[in-house]
Amino acid sequence: MKLKVPYLCLYFLLLLLPACSNEQAEQAIAPIVPEEPEAIARTEFTERLEDFFEYEPLKAGQPSQFRIHLTDLSDGTPVEKANVTLTVRAPGSTDTVAEIKALVGKVTGIYVAEVAIPNPGTYDIEFRINNTKLDERLALSNFQVE
Repeated sequence: MKLKVPYLCLYFLLLLLPACSNEQAEQAIAPIVPEEPEAIARTEFTERLEDFFEYEPLKAGQPSQFRIHLTDLSDGTPVEKANVTLTVRAPGSTDTVAEIKALVGKVTGIYVAEVAIPNPGTYDIEFRINNTKLDERLALSNFQVE
């Protein structure tokens, strides 16, 4: 069997190709994605409610998305069709810094709120959850705002 020179060159090129590094090519085409801050997660309870929520680190004047997962502990079901309000106050103060009504999420029992606190410091946030089955308040403290 007689191979022609172009086919022979192609054959050797294909043999050598796996030995070549694609690292530079991959780096050139890989998108540069800015690193996102790690979400902070907390779980809090009343006798009737589990409130698991995640939020991005709080920075003064910038919105942070709170993803709130609510469970009715009396039957273990997600809390549906609730009015969820977050009220932000300085510790020991009755003055409201911000009041945010959460939106109902796409999944039953999940609510989303955009919380923006104007100044750095430590704050309390009260969660108020109200629907036909529940009327709960969770007064939580130690939210750090950079």
